[in-house]
Amino acid sequence: MLKIQKDLLIMKKDKELDELYQQIFADVVEYMEDYETQMVAGTLLAIAIRLYRTNLTDKGFQEMLDTIVECEAKPYDIPKKVLH
Repeated sequence: MLKIQKDLLIMKKDKELDELYQQIFADVVEYMEDYETQMVAGTLLAIAIRLYRTNLTDKGFQEMLDTIVECEAKPYDIPKKVLH
């Protein structure tokens, strides 16, 4: 019974995370209509780093940065704007 409850909680959190991701992504696509992609990405990254810095220990923060650097992110299939 406890495992089932735990699995349901994980599924709920996964659904919430996906919903949040989709909402923020939709906002990002709209921002990219008015601002250059690198400006939007840089702003999101700055916000994310401050959030991590606020909530993680020094060790946890460094581990998160290491994870980000090592991540092999796939690009989105959207038109790119280039900074001049």
